[in-house]
Amino acid sequence: MAEQTPAETFDERYELRWVTPKAPVDGVADEEASAFVAAMDLGFHVPRQAPEAVAFTVSGWATGGTELLGAYRRHPQPGSMDAAAPIGTFGALPKRLSWGDGTGIDTYAIVGVTVRATERRRGVLRAMMTDALHRAAETGYAVASLTASEGTIYRRFGFGPAIRERTITVTRDRALPLLVAPAGEVVVVEPGWLADGVGRAVFDRFHARTLGSMVRNVSAWPRIFGQRAADGKPDAGFRAAVHRPAADAEPDGYVTYRIVDTDNHGSRVQVEDLVYADEQAYLALWEFLLSIDLVSAVRYPFARIPDPITHVLADNRAFDIDHEEDHVWLRVLDPVAVLTSRPYAADGGVVLEIADTMGLAAGVVELSVRDGRGSASRLASIDDADSSSVLSLDVATLGSLLLGAVDAAELHDVGLITGDRDAAELLAAMLRPARTPHGITYF
Repeated sequence: MAEQTPAETFDERYELRWVTPKAPVDGVADEEASAFVAAMDLGFHVPRQAPEAVAFTVSGWATGGTELLGAYRRHPQPGSMDAAAPIGTFGALPKRLSWGDGTGIDTYAIVGVTVRATERRRGVLRAMMTDALHRAAETGYAVASLTASEGTIYRRFGFGPAIRERTITVTRDRALPLLVAPAGEVVVVEPGWLADGVGRAVFDRFHARTLGSMVRNVSAWPRIFGQRAADGKPDAGFRAAVHRPAADAEPDGYVTYRIVDTDNHGSRVQVEDLVYADEQAYLALWEFLLSIDLVSAVRYPFARIPDPITHVLADNRAFDIDHEEDHVWLRVLDPVAVLTSRPYAADGGVVLEIADTMGLAAGVVELSVRDGRGSASRLASIDDADSSSVLSLDVATLGSLLLGAVDAAELHDVGLITGDRDAAELLAAMLRPARTPHGITYF
């Protein structure tokens, strides 16, 4: 009988390597960055991109401060893609999270995570994630963030879903007139007009007041304004409108949209981006969209939960939920720093006993809130805390709680938090947001 070859260790089979993308030269990305794009596109089922599209992606990485981590085969097979491209990809960049009161915190935003199908169940993702999260913590980040293409992957690395979103459809013929006429005026504009600073100024106002909002990648704006479709060309189907609270005021809301055919041979409005500084702008833009002729409905894929449009529709049953899922996931790296950073809705004090298998956030943290601002400190032992104020939870659950969209008392009832329920109710009151957390940024 032939002797079996011992299984390779991770380090024998792979090398982890960080890459700092360089700006393309003469419109051409270098080979290393181009190979990263090819590997990510394979993982996300994106067709092969033309060289100019690859250069655009790499330019966005370089401009936005993205770092790339690749897992490379040490001994790739002849002719395989592994000879040039990483079999595992991982990207990270700084991205600011808004607390909704004009303040925020920089997060270690994770993007572009893939593992080649040939390399599954070999610890590639765990190795990349472990390396990256420790790197983030050592750099001084208090929290990491991501948006997930799958919902079962990231909890084991300490991430918890902190914001959910809905795709909604509102049927036109039953929606109008709205129960309350929104203030201000909506006018149609060319999408390119928004790109000249107007759109970003509106987004900045939205971001400052919206708990959970994340700043957008520089390279996202051309797509948002219809200047660059998947083929790299302008999107001729894009339309846009803006809202002004008064004729002589700056825009405080905008929407970009397209008209698309539906399966039943009709048409609907497909919202691409809807950004607003207050609810009046939001409702006015909805009224405009619902007033467009020759369409049956308006579909919006980034609705908050709950959505204020439901309160003012002429027929509440014009509103349908097509889909709901997790959006922003958060992973606490330094609980003292992140809990001190955010505002609070109620005063009080609790002690959090945090479990973290990666060791980054593990420990006992005392949180005290006075006049809406928190201070947090580590305790040497749980014995140093008042037992009636202690809540035990894992770091993923803490990530879910962080924005207040998830109620701590509800998580106590289902067993994800243990300890005194009164303390859980107090924590829920402390974290309760002034407005529903909302994110309209993908990364």
